[in-house]
Amino acid sequence: MVAIKHSATLAGLGRFAPQRAWAVIAIFAALLCLGGFAVRGFSDNGLRLGSQLAWRFTFLVYFAAIVAGPLARLVPSQTLRRLCEERRQLVWGFCASFGVYLASILVPNTLTLPGPDRDTAGMSVFIVFAAALVLVVAYTTSRQAASFLGDKARGVMLGMGLATFWLAYVLTGLSRIAGPHRPDAYYGFSLALMVIALLLRFADRFAAQFRAWGIAA
Repeated sequence: MVAIKHSATLAGLGRFAPQRAWAVIAIFAALLCLGGFAVRGFSDNGLRLGSQLAWRFTFLVYFAAIVAGPLARLVPSQTLRRLCEERRQLVWGFCASFGVYLASILVPNTLTLPGPDRDTAGMSVFIVFAAALVLVVAYTTSRQAASFLGDKARGVMLGMGLATFWLAYVLTGLSRIAGPHRPDAYYGFSLALMVIALLLRFADRFAAQFRAWGIAA
């Protein structure tokens, strides 16, 4: 967890190409969500499939965002270096696609009458908290946050936000695997990716410390 927080600082990033990659990611998430609605119709099953597809796509974007930096530093590759330079776009893309996911569970519930089996209060709390967290992550990724908050404060806030999402994905996967749910290989796959991401970040921290020891010697 400490490695996730430490590696979250995005200072010194160059300009990105394209500049609006985050918007492309958000549009793709919206298309996936609408595709789920279309496949099963505007019903509970269709709404569930659409939001599920958005959630899973958002997870993949998140994974790419948190491993881009460590991979680029651990593996000498021009492609990975470019990905690292554009990881601010990946973080923003994650935030935007997560906004699509929140909309996919918010809008349908505002258009239909709440049933006895729907926990609208709990869902509202989740949406408000998640939206606030997404806004914090999106803002602290920007250059404006560095000048207003300072690099250290921005890094801490961004790291805490990204670590919270990491914990949420891990706990969701564990609850789906251990709980009385229909078997779904996706959750085992998502847990494996979160473990890989954490190991990569620890390896990145160790490599940086090792290089520092070499320079000091």
